[in-house]
Formats: sequence, structure tokens, C-alpha cells
Amino acid sequence: MENKNNLIPILIVSLAVVISALFISRTGIYIKNTGGVESNGKVSNTISVSGDGKVSAKPDMVQLTVGFQEIAPTSKAALEKVNSKIDAVMNILKNNNIPESDITTSNLNIYTEYDYSNSTRRVVGQRASQSLEIKIKKIDAKATKASKIIDELSSVDNLQMNGIYFDIEDKTQFFSKARELAFNKAKQKASELAKLSGVKLVKPISISDSTYDVTPMPYLSNVNQYKTLNSAVASDAQISTGEMSISTNLSILWGIE
Repeated sequence: MENKNNLIPILIVSLAVVISALFISRTGIYIKNTGGVESNGKVSNTISVSGDGKVSAKPDMVQLTVGFQEIAPTSKAALEKVNSKIDAVMNILKNNNIPESDITTSNLNIYTEYDYSNSTRRVVGQRASQSLEIKIKKIDAKATKASKIIDELSSVDNLQMNGIYFDIEDKTQFFSKARELAFNKAKQKASELAKLSGVKLVKPISISDSTYDVTPMPYLSNVNQYKTLNSAVASDAQISTGEMSISTNLSILWGIE
């Protein structure tokens, strides 16, 4: 009977420890003994924290997709009609010093077009479609160069513009700065927790970087929006690029002693 009475306090303490551990882990910041052993045979105690960093920068590039769809009695005739429109676009881009390396054919299709009205299938002709992905680099804050090119492209009949995206050609330096901010924030958290816990913070044991490059949102989704925008303002209107956010997130396991 005495042994059973001794077990009750032990069980109560153990249950309290488990409940406390579960509660603390839900905060996203926790202290734990990993149970791991370092090279010197010492048990590694740790503090796990996360930090995020964000910097803003002006876009220096515009990406857009343009395309055409044409129907003709034959595939050859439909493709010739599309090619004539593509040639017009290429001439505009060439006159604006856009290199061919920044122009990519993203889609080329030829297929039979049918009419399903009156519960029957009737061949209408052959449909040809082609799209180009275009990068306009080294733009200024008002995207003057891009605005001029888009104005000229929108004059080509039946052009479809599926999106205008602002982006940064090389984000390396911005990600580096964001990581520095994220690391410093994580270190500050870990230092505060170590001080509160009465332990000494040592070097990181592991670092996990969950950073990824997010595709920018489009400024305009189609050329009709752009034509509407330009009809309300002067013909030499410029588009404001705004700023983009570059973010990183680090999860760091700090050693403590």
C-alpha cells in the first residue's frame, strides 16, 4: 500500500510536466532538451525560435504575355494570319530595343473549330493561336519605357494581353538583407528567452530557411483594362510601379548551457 501511495505524487508531477510541455509548444517558441549528444559527449540543450525579415524595393522589370487567335478555312491560312500579327509585335519590340533573348514563344496551337449549335457538330474552320512572353528590363519608377511599348502593342488588331507583371530581375541582395533581418530577430528572441530562463546562449545548432520567391501579382489582367485606363488620361500616361516586398523566414535551433 505504501508503494502505491508513493506513486501518486510521481504520476501527478509527470502529468503536470506533459501538460506544461504541450502548452508551451503551442506558442511557437519553446525550450527543450533534444536528447542529442555533441562530439564531446555533452547533452545538447536548445532553444527553438523563428524570425522573419522583409525588405521593399522598386521593380526594375515588366513581364507581359501577348497573343493572337485567328480562324481561317485551312490551318495554313489561319497560321499565316497569326504570323502576320506576331511579325507586327516583333517589329514594335525590335524598334524599342527589346532583345530576342527576352522574347519567348510560350504557346502555339492549331486545331479544328466546331460549331455545336442546333445539336449538331459543324466544322467552322481551323483556329491558330500563338503567345509571346516578353520581358521589358531596366524600367524607371513610372515604367515609362514599358508604358510606351504597351501603347504601341495595343494598336495591333485583335491582340490579347493576358497579364502585366512587375518584377525585380535580380533579387539576390534583397533576399540577403531580408535573411540578415530574420536572423537578428531570431537571435533577439533566443537571447531574451535564455536570459529569462537563466541559461547561456551559445551557437546555433541548426538553421532552416523556408524562403521562396513569390510570383508577383499582375498590374493589369488584359489589354482592354489598359485601353480603358489610357482613355481616361493623357496618351503619354505613365504607370506607377509601386514597391515589391521580399520576405524570408528562418527557424533556428540555438544551443544553451
